[in-house]
Amino acid sequence: MDKIPTMGSGKPTYAVKTVISVLLEEVALTRALLDDNSTAHIGNAIVCLSTRLIGSDLTIEQLKTMLPGMFLTTFAFSYTFDIANQTFSVEEDTINKPNRPIPSGRLSINGAYMRWLLSWAISLAVIGLTVNLKAASMLLQWKVWISLFYVWPKFQNWVARNLFTAVGATIQLRLLDAVLIKTIPSFRADSSLMWLLFTWLVWTIHVQEFHDTEGDERVGRQTLPLIVGRRGQFPLRLMTAIIIGGTGVSSVVLAQIWRAPNPAMLCLGLAHLLFMVNVAVRLVVLPFKEADKITYKYYYILATYSLLLFRQHTERLGSIGGDVIELG
Repeated sequence: MDKIPTMGSGKPTYAVKTVISVLLEEVALTRALLDDNSTAHIGNAIVCLSTRLIGSDLTIEQLKTMLPGMFLTTFAFSYTFDIANQTFSVEEDTINKPNRPIPSGRLSINGAYMRWLLSWAISLAVIGLTVNLKAASMLLQWKVWISLFYVWPKFQNWVARNLFTAVGATIQLRLLDAVLIKTIPSFRADSSLMWLLFTWLVWTIHVQEFHDTEGDERVGRQTLPLIVGRRGQFPLRLMTAIIIGGTGVSSVVLAQIWRAPNPAMLCLGLAHLLFMVNVAVRLVVLPFKEADKITYKYYYILATYSLLLFRQHTERLGSIGGDVIELG
């Protein structure tokens, strides 16, 4: 007769094994929920943090102290969006993203509702207790903003969709600022970075809509590519390409990167220009679903991050619209 393992035997009991199995499955499920937007959310956090810290005197000890808060806020920001988005967009995901947990059958709709409610309640308390009340208030604003677009009343027009992402990105930036303030009480956020990010996304974030037109049309979303119709697709792509490419060219011209005081600044400017032009060219010459998906998920996001980094470096060096000033 087999012996039932006990806690004193040094072997995990059946109950412990079950708990571990459930936790591992939940971790895998969470990873699947966050997968589609992880590049944007994590990348945005890293770039926004790095741009904020340019020229700062942050110590290694302060960085170590700050990292747990950065991880928690980024995770809470991502999970808050993805669980609501996927819980209330099942029909669209069935067409556009059938491998997501709910349409693939990995997560039931009741399970999604339960995780949505629990996570939204718990995350506020966790962030408020571990970071500060300002971070919790920013996370609450993010939840309200998500609710307006995905829960009720579900604003669907293209202007609202562009605003959703633009405002969401600035909320994440301010959420990270709250963590910085906790670590460095003297830190004062520069609002110009927030407005640059907001303006850029308002004018260009519809790049993300090109590869989702089929599902968006079925659920009645009024995205810009659907509004202009098939005949208007190429002019829209061309206009967007001009805005993106023009932003890259004007950035390096205004910054006068050929007069940069060090090679690193020149390389950053050229990389920024390359990313921008690459997105512009891909939008026009590769008007296909899979190509559009790659353009948005990788090249457009890289272009956005290079824009923020380049702008912050040039402002620090005092080279926007004037002579380059090398800092001592």
